[in-house]
Amino acid sequence: MSKDRKKITFNALLNHKAHNYKPMQIEVEKVIPLYGKRFEQMRDHPLDDCPEIIENRDLMYMKGNTAHCILFLDANGSDGILVEAEGADYARKSQFIPNARAIVEANDITAGEHQLHAELKAMADRIAELAHTGQKHFIFEDMLGDEDLRVLMIRTVAEMLDRREDLAEVRDHYLGITGQADFTVTAKPTQEMKLYCPLEIQAEPQIYETDWDAPYEDDLEVIPSSCACGCEDEINTAIQKYSEPEEKHRGLMVYYDANSPVNEKVVSAFPSVEVRNGELVGVLTCQITEPLTDSEMAEFQDWWSGQASDGWAEGFEQREIKTDAFGTIYVSFWNPSDSWQIETEMTDTADIEEEESLDMGGISM
Repeated sequence: MSKDRKKITFNALLNHKAHNYKPMQIEVEKVIPLYGKRFEQMRDHPLDDCPEIIENRDLMYMKGNTAHCILFLDANGSDGILVEAEGADYARKSQFIPNARAIVEANDITAGEHQLHAELKAMADRIAELAHTGQKHFIFEDMLGDEDLRVLMIRTVAEMLDRREDLAEVRDHYLGITGQADFTVTAKPTQEMKLYCPLEIQAEPQIYETDWDAPYEDDLEVIPSSCACGCEDEINTAIQKYSEPEEKHRGLMVYYDANSPVNEKVVSAFPSVEVRNGELVGVLTCQITEPLTDSEMAEFQDWWSGQASDGWAEGFEQREIKTDAFGTIYVSFWNPSDSWQIETEMTDTADIEEEESLDMGGISM
């Protein structure tokens, strides 16, 4: 019985009785991921004004027979929308692109990755060939052959690192010597950025010895943020205990879309609370390699809003925090009121950190 091939499925537009298909040359000047419902809004209402189009309007134009466009990607999916706005504030010329993410990823593949894929396919072919001779058991290290594949893997990783926006320099100096660094990576200096948001702090009702006969009320008591400043250290200790091991270096950025340019500009993002203007507020402290564009900032703030309402903070707000002042409290980084908003603050550029070099040792297989 032959193996059933997996069916190909994707989203597409079908033209009724199309006369022909004559595509024009396209050059994508920029790829912009759209988060939340932003992609759905553009897909369902392409003639509505779009802030991402307005911000990048100068990147879209016609030159000869080539259309210079922006490709908007569904950050939560694989499809995209190609736009040449012709100077408008909306997608005046556009095309739905199924599986656009695959096109972007294929364009980003380095020469080393192509060669590595070819070598791995050749290895699979060799194993299949030997399987037809009766051999059943294979040791991966034996199939690697000589040192060439190891060298290829190291240099492919170096190529991929060299393309990253958050790194200043990548130098490949593989010598095949045990214990000798295979390449040196220098990170770009970072600048601190903070995103502030209001907190909602609630406390369990406290029962004192004189209140034993009083009816029990399970409603939580709202603590004004101005009264909770003394709980800063206790809440931050609870946040640290709530963190996961994989968050050690990058904080919540380990959960960010790996394909977004923001993921390389924002090196780390750690939540905490601090006293600001006499009130205890939530803060996301970030280290960034360069300022975010308006659309990137909107994307990042939208992501943090999601983490505050339905992501990281949704789990944290259910944890009991013991305090000296109010007993057991619960802290939420989000509330549904219209007053909830995110404020951004940048440090002075003079506070940029020194560059740090990281020597990467040999890769073990």
